[in-house]
Amino acid sequence: MDPEFQRLVDAAAEVAATGRWDAVNERIKNLAANPGPDSAWHVQILGCLCSQLFSEYLLLKRAYGDESDRDSSLLAWRARNLLELTVWSLYCGKGLVNARRLYEDAGRDVVGIYSAYEKWGTATVKEAEFINLFSSAKQELSIRAAADGIVSLDGDFKKVNEAAEEVGIGEHFRLSYKMLSKFAHPTAMRILAPPDDARNALQRDCFFSQGCLYFRGAFDSLESQLAGAALRPQ
Repeated sequence: MDPEFQRLVDAAAEVAATGRWDAVNERIKNLAANPGPDSAWHVQILGCLCSQLFSEYLLLKRAYGDESDRDSSLLAWRARNLLELTVWSLYCGKGLVNARRLYEDAGRDVVGIYSAYEKWGTATVKEAEFINLFSSAKQELSIRAAADGIVSLDGDFKKVNEAAEEVGIGEHFRLSYKMLSKFAHPTAMRILAPPDDARNALQRDCFFSQGCLYFRGAFDSLESQLAGAALRPQ
C-alpha cells in the first residue's frame, strides 16, 4: 500500500473517527436554532457547505468501494466536486464579504438559468407566453432577493477559478481541475484509451486519495469558521 495514499485516506477518515464530524453537525444545529441578528444567512451558507461536503465525501467512498463498478470516471467527478467545495470553503473563510458573495450568487445562478431559457425561446421562436414565464420568474426572484437584503442579482457570479486565485491555490486548482475533468467526462482520451485494469486501479487510487485530501482541507476550514461563528455575539 502506498504510504501517501494511506496517509490521505486516514486523514479524511479521522474526521469521523474522532467525533469531529458529529461535533460540527451539532454546532450547525445550535447556530441554526439561535443564529443571532442578521446572521441566519451566514449559518445557512456554512451549513449548506458542510452538507454538500459530507455528501460528496460519502459518495466518493461509496464509488471507491463499489466492486461492481471499477470505472474511475465517477471517482474523478467526485474528487473534482470536492476540489471545488474546498475552494468555496477557503473563500468563505477569508471573511464575511466573501461568504455573502457566495450566498448571493445562488440567486445569480438561477437568474442565469432563466436567462438561458429566455434566449433559447427567442432563438427558437417560442410563444411569447413561454418566454414571459421566465421573465416573470426573474422578476419574482429579484423581489425575494431584495427582501433578503440583496440589492441586485445583476452581473456575473464569482467563478471558482477566480476564487481559487484569491485564496492562494490558483495554480494547484488549474492543474487538478484540468486533470480530473479529463477523466470525469467522455473526452477523446477516455474514448480511445484501451482497457487496462492495472492503469484503472492506479487511477482509482489517485482520484480517491485526492478526494480525501480535498475533503479534509474543506472540513478543517469549515470547522474553524463554525467555531468562529459560535463565538460571535448572538
